[in-house]
Amino acid sequence: MEKIKNFKLTVSYDGTSFRGWQKLPGTDSETVQGRLEKVASLLSGCETAVNGAGRTDAGVHAIGQVANVRLPGELSCTEIRDYFNRYLPETVRVVSCEEASDRFHARLSAKAKTYEYYFTTGEKPPVFERKYVYRHPSAVDVSKMDDACRLLIGTHDMKGFATAVPKKKSSVRTITGASVSSADGFGLFGHGNAPDVYVIKLTGDGFLYNEVRIIAGTLLEIGSGAMDASNITKALETGDRHFAGFTAPASGLFLAKVYY
Repeated sequence: MEKIKNFKLTVSYDGTSFRGWQKLPGTDSETVQGRLEKVASLLSGCETAVNGAGRTDAGVHAIGQVANVRLPGELSCTEIRDYFNRYLPETVRVVSCEEASDRFHARLSAKAKTYEYYFTTGEKPPVFERKYVYRHPSAVDVSKMDDACRLLIGTHDMKGFATAVPKKKSSVRTITGASVSSADGFGLFGHGNAPDVYVIKLTGDGFLYNEVRIIAGTLLEIGSGAMDASNITKALETGDRHFAGFTAPASGLFLAKVYY
């Protein structure tokens, strides 16, 4: 019997034209998971599932999404990576492939994730980076936003920062890192030619639906003076979505790293 092995893939993608990560009935070609599974099935000769670490929404990008897939064991990691990249669209890239333990699961084995949200307050967004950064219409106090991040650190019920809460699962999450700073090197090819771009970084054991984008919107409202930082505490204590800010657009959001 042919030996099947479990492989860990690190994947980057431009989510602009995709309807998110998760495969949907009849829309395989419009989701990242659907595209990966199509190639995996061609490679294995049978229908093959690809599990992702996070279900990024429509328009959200990834620098370091992680997936696992079971494929014939005689294939090398280099062969698998190159095969995927040969048939995937230019907007999706398997950055690396490595053999994983049989019990490894990209989502269930994950310990934490880091998301990055990029924004600018310039008159217009940078020309070449415009699809990957949100232009906030008013000036913000970045240091004020960074200070407000401290209120998010810790274990909290995050339902006040979500648009949908799992019915049978806890909405309690732990945020271990939160900051707002200048996005040095964000410019095209990493040369920093995107002035006045900033990044909100959030690291936690998991995030609810739209949680990162709502936190980003809340911090932006605090930075612009439209909202007080105490709203973060109120949203955490009451679970009331009305205390939090707007849901920032998907275009500025990246799944940056998954930790195991």
